[in-house]
Amino acid sequence: MTQTIPESTYERDYHQWTIDQVKALRELLDTHGELRHLGTLDLENIIEEIEALGRSEYNAVVSLLMRQIEHRLKIDYVPLEECYKKWQVEIQAFRIGIKRKIAPSMKPRLEAELEEIYQDAVSLVVLEYGVKVPNQCPYSLNELLP
Repeated sequence: MTQTIPESTYERDYHQWTIDQVKALRELLDTHGELRHLGTLDLENIIEEIEALGRSEYNAVVSLLMRQIEHRLKIDYVPLEECYKKWQVEIQAFRIGIKRKIAPSMKPRLEAELEEIYQDAVSLVVLEYGVKVPNQCPYSLNELLP
């Protein structure tokens, strides 16, 4: 009989893994302060680096999402049909990038920050083309995520 090993959080949701590891290491240091003196382990900076890895992964997804929104706005509100195909290709490239980087634990935060991400995309489109776009994001997170 073959026993299957459950997929670890590291493999399934790297972003959540970084959050969990930072929390566990901080709790360990809080309850066992003597561990700070384990040879050459720089636990404080190790914790900060793991935390930074999680932030970096999240920020990469935010950047790709913003760029996708920017290009969707261009297609929907900028009257340059000769550019539509290129913008569609860019949208697909951003979706592929998101698919490779996104973790399930990011979705609630992305949902909460969608309007802010949208406003950042709006600022770029308005600056570049001077067009009028909706004040609120016309796209749902489900539409934007692969």
